[in-house]
Amino acid sequence: MKINIRGRRAYLYRRRWVPVGPGVPHGYPTEDYVGVIHADAECIPPQLLQLLSEAEQEQLRDKVLRPAAQARTAQERRALDPQWRIADATRLLSEAVQLSQERRVLRSTLAPALQALDAIRLVDGAPSRPAQPTPTAADRMAEALAAVKAAAAAVRDGAYGHAPAEGARSTRTYRLWSELTEALDGGRQSLLRALQEKGFVKARKG
Repeated sequence: MKINIRGRRAYLYRRRWVPVGPGVPHGYPTEDYVGVIHADAECIPPQLLQLLSEAEQEQLRDKVLRPAAQARTAQERRALDPQWRIADATRLLSEAVQLSQERRVLRSTLAPALQALDAIRLVDGAPSRPAQPTPTAADRMAEALAAVKAAAAAVRDGAYGHAPAEGARSTRTYRLWSELTEALDGGRQSLLRALQEKGFVKARKG
């Protein structure tokens, strides 16, 4: 029997020899259509089963049914396997490392990824990452500096577009800049005032 798989269907044919005429050794081969079955089927439909010999049934199992069952099992295992997802994430993060050398990212961008990493359960039950120390004041300032540099790069790269010809002060970008200026060098809650209170920066005279 010949099994011809086209797309998602397997077509079954029987081959036979047709002599030219009685007593003539010459002839030609031909194929008789037997039936069709889905290429992902794992059992033979009853209407087709009764048309096939035991040898043909076994041939169909080897060519279609068993491979379909193996493919389904592999898909189910892949759907439940975290390993390939971790491998893909590692590859993408490696690319991000290279790209971040020119275009830095905000620390807050990494928060979801770090939370997901911490939630991964390991075989030995140990945390996936060692506990991180609580950031110090100096660390917070370093983070702020990196964030400001990243924001400047984002503005230069066009992330905020161009200001309108009129009414630039009413845009969200300008409001954020005003709030940032206030937080750095503004009222009593500003960073400058905090540094002055701790003696790192001298207070302005007058």
